[in-house]
Amino acid sequence: MECKEYREQFTSLLTDSIPQAQRSEIESHLEGCANCREEFESAQKIWYLMGEMTQPEPSATMQSDFNAILSEFKKEQKIRKNLLDEWMNKLREFLYLQVQPRLAYSLLLVAFGLVAGYFLHQPGQSAIAYNKQIDSLTSQVSEMKQVMMFSLLQDPSASQRMRAVAYTEEIDNVDLKVINALFTTLNEDPNVNVRLATLDALVKLADEPKVREGLVRSIDLQDSPLMQTAIADVMVRLQEKSSVRSLKKLLDKKDLNEMVKFNIEKSIQRLI
Repeated sequence: MECKEYREQFTSLLTDSIPQAQRSEIESHLEGCANCREEFESAQKIWYLMGEMTQPEPSATMQSDFNAILSEFKKEQKIRKNLLDEWMNKLREFLYLQVQPRLAYSLLLVAFGLVAGYFLHQPGQSAIAYNKQIDSLTSQVSEMKQVMMFSLLQDPSASQRMRAVAYTEEIDNVDLKVINALFTTLNEDPNVNVRLATLDALVKLADEPKVREGLVRSIDLQDSPLMQTAIADVMVRLQEKSSVRSLKKLLDKKDLNEMVKFNIEKSIQRLI
């Protein structure tokens, strides 16, 4: 071995943690190498000095301090775990509300296409059976659109909620559940653009008496000048004379915008 390799074993020699044969070999090398011997003697002095140093006694509070630090660490880990669990729950909720309906909707459309294609290529298939299958799939697609709509209306993004409102036009049979969801959006959504889009969607359903009644009731609930003007224009377009009373009530509001007031007065004149 070279000197460097002998020196790397000085610590093992001092701690007496090497076999006797290896110890004898190193000692033999030290007898013949002055440089290594000098370095080993220096290391040996330091080793002895370290052995003479007094070791500090642990303080009386060391155990309690350690337990306090450990307890605090466990609390922090628990808080982090709870935050992680909360985030995971929100992610699961998002996937359930957003991704799952969209995925199911997409799969249903694919299934619709496959089944329709299958029947179109069955010359022996009766027209009645074919029409039944198509009607069934069409109904399921319409139901999925409703699911998509309800899901997107809960989305924090205003653009997604407007997209939900737009789904109304693709739903074949708009039932009371859909209408109620639209009116909730019309009267409570924090974004005025979403409410305007919803108003437009409801106007297209104005053949339903319940929709007209809901629109009239909504006049009292609108606080945005844009919405107040828009709904007054809708009343004129629908010639909904039962709205005059609500429009006049709106005129009594002290903080009503002057332009809105002027527009509502004109609307009332065109209705009576």
